[in-house]
Amino acid sequence: MFKQWIERISAATNRDEEITAADVERISAALLVEIARADHQLDSEEIESINSALQHSSSVSHKELAEIVNAAVVDADSAISLHEHIRLVNEHFDREQKIRLLEQMWRVAVADGSIDQYEDYTIRKLSDLLHMRHSEFIQAKLRVTESE
Repeated sequence: MFKQWIERISAATNRDEEITAADVERISAALLVEIARADHQLDSEEIESINSALQHSSSVSHKELAEIVNAAVVDADSAISLHEHIRLVNEHFDREQKIRLLEQMWRVAVADGSIDQYEDYTIRKLSDLLHMRHSEFIQAKLRVTESE
């Protein structure tokens, strides 16, 4: 199901169509689920954190966001690559949106009370793939961890 959404979003972008707010949330949800799964555990606090992070920056209804996150969780096991997600973020997110996404990643990582080394590593790799500066990576982490 999630793979079909990504294919539809990719097709739309190839035809120079605008992607919707729900499309942006689907892309973000997939990346946030990967952060939550990085420590090989996906608990309810992390899923709630994903929902909360997306709700703060979204115009999509709470019900639709919950469906998006649930689909991302279900499809995460069958995901082979995040390449399409990263490409879509790089094509459609501006610098501020990428920083917000990075902060959302950190919120998901700290949702269970600690940042696992695999979560940190995954966020660092995604940050690099999103062409974020190291200082932005560190500043986003500090903003989130100091507010928790």
